[in-house]
Amino acid sequence: MRRFSMLAAALTIAASGATLALSGSQAWAKGGPNGKMTCTGLNGTETGTITISGCSDTGSATATQSQPLVTTALATGGTVTWTNGKTSTFAAPVLVSIKAKKCPGYVKSTKKNPYSGQEPSADKFSGSVTADTSGLKIPGKYKGEVCISTSGNVTALKALKVS
Repeated sequence: MRRFSMLAAALTIAASGATLALSGSQAWAKGGPNGKMTCTGLNGTETGTITISGCSDTGSATATQSQPLVTTALATGGTVTWTNGKTSTFAAPVLVSIKAKKCPGYVKSTKKNPYSGQEPSADKFSGSVTADTSGLKIPGKYKGEVCISTSGNVTALKALKVS
């Protein structure tokens, strides 16, 4: 279930980034949409909803966050709606488990103090942006990292980047 949730979180983050992508004339002046964006916030739960926030882009910002998204709806790819009504569609992410040393709740285990409790998990994700109404480059790419706590809370470990 954690792997599924991380996938959903990854897609959600990616979608958030797409919303802030370029929508102004700058993006179109170079022959078509070519926006890039970065989103620093991702908060929600693996079985509920997630919101992407703290987004900025290389052109005219169209939104700084997403509408709340049902986490599981993005596990196989999906469309994210931004607070400005624009949308971005992301393909299903590729997930790779990574060490959760920088995630909230991580406890370093030592020989003198072995930790036998549950640890948070972390995933690196990447995928492609397949459609967009906010000015992102199509086809585009997204990548980021997320933490999942033992209670199912999802947060950004590294910023979501869409290019």
